[in-house]
Amino acid sequence: MDERLTAAQAREVMEQRAAIYEFLSIAYGEEVPLAFLRSLREQGPALDGELGDFVASLAGADDAALEAVRTDLAAEYARVFLGMSRRPVAPYESVYTSPTGLMMQEARDEVVALYRREGFSVDESMHLPEDHIAFELGFMAGLIRNAMAALDAGDGAEAERLAAVQESFVADHLASWVPSLAQDVEKRAATGFYRGLAALTRDFIEAEADDLAASR
Repeated sequence: MDERLTAAQAREVMEQRAAIYEFLSIAYGEEVPLAFLRSLREQGPALDGELGDFVASLAGADDAALEAVRTDLAAEYARVFLGMSRRPVAPYESVYTSPTGLMMQEARDEVVALYRREGFSVDESMHLPEDHIAFELGFMAGLIRNAMAALDAGDGAEAERLAAVQESFVADHLASWVPSLAQDVEKRAATGFYRGLAALTRDFIEAEADDLAASR
């Protein structure tokens, strides 16, 4: 953490980071729900590029229009991520980092051990391997939230430990495969939402890797 920041500034940065991880985790975890689109319509984050254009297009849309958008995005999600096309994208770390390119490999075992150590549990109702991008992004959000709670409780040592866990998880896991995943999504997505989501994800993870390494 940059010591030149005040405590309030540092907490604001952490809040922003956690919110981005949570946003991305929801977007990759399932077909975009109507409630998610409503939240973007009412108070969407300030975004650039195609994703920013998408959020801006929701302004003033009623629920019927949002439902039409949701239906289109659900079809796109199925086509890109659920095998409803000839070349779907597999959003699992093992597929991108294992020599065999298969699911449920070493990366999955590593993240399961990390989740357990930090008290993080995945949503079993989703029936997805633990190295799915949505879970890994959610894990980072949880680490940041826990670090904020530690700071609020005056436990600087725990906050520093959690900062170190964040740095190693981004370096050893997210940064090793998410940029490649984002590139594949950009190539195969037809909607501005998913192309923009991929661009945001790639840029954010690359910035996180640099910033976390520099702060230690």
